Amino acid sequence: MTESIIALVLAAALAALLTPLAIRIAWATGFLDRPNSPLKTQREPVAYLGGAAIAAAFLLAVAIVKLTLMRSRGFAHWPLGLEQGRGVYAIAFGGLIALALGLLDDRRALSPGAKFVGQVLGALVLVGAGLRVRFIHQEWLSIPLTVLWVVTVTNALNFVDIMDGLAASVCAASAAVFWAFSVGAGRGNDALAAAALAGACLGFLPYNWRPARIYMGDAGSHFLGFCLAAISLNLSYSHTNALSVFSPLVILFLPLFDLALMIVIRTRKGIRPWKGSPDHTPLRLKAMGLSVPQIAALLSAMTLALGGLVYWASYLEFSGAALVWAGLAVFALASGLLLARYRMPHDLPAAGAASSFPCSGDTRV
Repeated sequence: MTESIIALVLAAALAALLTPLAIRIAWATGFLDRPNSPLKTQREPVAYLGGAAIAAAFLLAVAIVKLTLMRSRGFAHWPLGLEQGRGVYAIAFGGLIALALGLLDDRRALSPGAKFVGQVLGALVLVGAGLRVRFIHQEWLSIPLTVLWVVTVTNALNFVDIMDGLAASVCAASAAVFWAFSVGAGRGNDALAAAALAGACLGFLPYNWRPARIYMGDAGSHFLGFCLAAISLNLSYSHTNALSVFSPLVILFLPLFDLALMIVIRTRKGIRPWKGSPDHTPLRLKAMGLSVPQIAALLSAMTLALGGLVYWASYLEFSGAALVWAGLAVFALASGLLLARYRMPHDLPAAGAASSFPCSGDTRV
């Protein structure tokens, strides 16, 4: 636990130091997000490369802690504790694949097919290291489900990165809950990774809070989504009842809920799910009157609250846990119906159809 707390503080400090450097590099190289489409509502160009700063802070923090505080556990010996820490190495290597994929997409938009192939490759790195869905023992089923989970969470995080401070704060909250499960299960490597990820997001957040000086871009959302999906695979959730194996669905509620809502709404409108339209959950909350900082704070607080609820439920007997999970299902369904039925400004006849937005990606507010 001590190592993970140190990793959190170290990653936050590194991100706070590296993000201003990323801003300068982005402006010097023209790596900017320009308001050049109807889906981008910022008035001025904003620096990209925030994802690179987050990834560097995370990887450096994990490496420093492993090579110093964990020397006695074999991580300082050649081949750098490959056997003991293969899961963390797989997360790092796969995360770099996700980061590179996102950087390419930020620089010049990749096709959905190209991004899908890269995401599957990153997921297979995890599978090769033994990280896969733990509650299914048949490899022929667990391997494709693992790939599906990683690709889904990666894309869901990419969808959520549409407001200043939103993705970073929600990811920090989700990583904090995964850290709590890791500590409770006595899994030091996973606690280290989760804490470092939360710290990197927190160190980046002041520069990304409204008005943002830098965006994490697809590089950051791909990296964070991949890492959260990977960390979730290697944890033990069930302390008393088997229902707790579904805890990651709640810990990552916002991105998964928003992805499902987008698929339903866009399909009903005749828009391909991967095409951009201003129909997201956060945008609907904004249309209801909440400010961008309020939305980021509300949804990250909700992530912590729901994560705390499923953590508590993991210690309940089956009947009590079943009531909690039934309540969560009702909450998700009611929230989906309420948000889907809300009339957005672009749904009005005078505003035109949402399908008029030609580019892929999603609205930035």
